[in-house]
Amino acid sequence: MNVIVYDLEIIRCIPPRDGVRDEKLEYCAGWHDHANMGISVNGVYDYQQNRYRVFTEDNKEEWHKLLLRNPIAVGFNSIPFDNAVLEQTGWKVPELDECYDILRELWAASGLGNKFEYPSHAGYGLDDTCKANALPGKTGNGSLAPVLWQSGQIGKVIDYCLTDVHRTKNLFDRILNEGRLISPKDGRILNMRRIDT
Repeated sequence: MNVIVYDLEIIRCIPPRDGVRDEKLEYCAGWHDHANMGISVNGVYDYQQNRYRVFTEDNKEEWHKLLLRNPIAVGFNSIPFDNAVLEQTGWKVPELDECYDILRELWAASGLGNKFEYPSHAGYGLDDTCKANALPGKTGNGSLAPVLWQSGQIGKVIDYCLTDVHRTKNLFDRILNEGRLISPKDGRILNMRRIDT
């Protein structure tokens, strides 16, 4: 099956809402500042090779080679976030017509548009979606990953990233096997778009 599941973590912190910054940390301008976030870790599960992989700046060419296969690239909020960060930081981006963004698919199955609008699109996060579907939830918060990275806790960032890849893979496996997910927002059964793999 020519499919990969991917998720990335960023290097620079998102400025806190209260405006108080830690002078020891580097920050980007906010969630919209994709060009200045940097990529610490790009975690991948490769169905074809049945293995997890980690890409960082020193081996990003291997990521580029992986994408030459034109795999279906599965992520969670991957089109507006992960792909934007990849593109803005000089990494190869999966072909858009080969992307399957589970968050966007959840919204579509719920009758919503593919761009976030509050409050209709809120409540569909990875953690909530996993828990609603009786799968293990997240092990942390992505906004803490840059803090860990900048403090030299590289292993923790890699572990966190690969755990999110695994959670996303669990959801995709459920879609492949059953064709549906339970909505984290209202408990409805959502028929998910299936793809040819």
